[in-house]
Formats: sequence, structure tokens, C-alpha cells
Amino acid sequence: MSQAFDDLVQRMDDNDQAQQDFADNLDTSLNDIGNTIDEQNQNIENLNNNAGQLQFPLTQDTIDLIKEIFPTGTITLSGGTATLTDPRIGTNSTILFNIITPSVPGGGLTPPPLYYYVTITGGQAVFNSSYSGDGSILNYLIIP
Repeated sequence: MSQAFDDLVQRMDDNDQAQQDFADNLDTSLNDIGNTIDEQNQNIENLNNNAGQLQFPLTQDTIDLIKEIFPTGTITLSGGTATLTDPRIGTNSTILFNIITPSVPGGGLTPPPLYYYVTITGGQAVFNSSYSGDGSILNYLIIP
């Protein structure tokens, strides 16, 4: 009888130890999960704090992302005009452009005063020059 009692006590001690080990492992797991949540919250806070802020110089990945969001390209005027067709151009879009290769009238080194403008309709932008013989090459960026 004494042996059976001792065996029962031993099993109860083993059971208590198993419960304690389980509780310790559970506490460790909960702490690990809590730390992971804290790290993720900090990452989200950092992202929110830096949202909309570009770091210069821009990395190629950032440039590629900007080009995905804001379509860019090159267009050549012919007879002072060029038409760009793109479904991302809306009636309220903004088109930014610059002249990368001017077409100088008369072959001189300095072009006469020229002005350029863009007429925007849904799906289309028409680039125009004040010089009807303008064949300049333009870079553009579409802000839909």
C-alpha cells in the first residue's frame, strides 16, 4: 500500500512539474508574441512617420516605383505638335514636361522665344509649340 501511495505522489509531482513547464512555455510564447507585436507596431509607426517623404538621392527602386505610379516617356514634336494617347490621362490630369532636345528654327544657336502648352482630354494629351516647324523632343510625366 505504501508503494502505491508513493507511486501516486510521484505521478502527482510529475503532473505538477508538467503543468509548470507548460505554464512557463506559455509565458515565454506570449512574451515572444508580445515582442513581435511591439516590433510590428513600431514598424507601422515608422512607416506612417515616413510616408510621403522621399530620401534623396532616390534609389533606382524608388524611381521605378514613381514611374509605375506616374507614367513617363519621351515624345517628339512634328510640325510643332505631338499627340500622346494613354488611358491614364484624365480630363483633370497634370502633364509635366521639359525639352530635352530643342529644335532650333533657322539653324541658329539660340531659338527665338517659344512657348509650349498641352491640351488635355480624357485619354489624350496634345503637346503644342508656338513654332509650327518645331521638332523638339520632350520628356513628360503624367499625374493622373
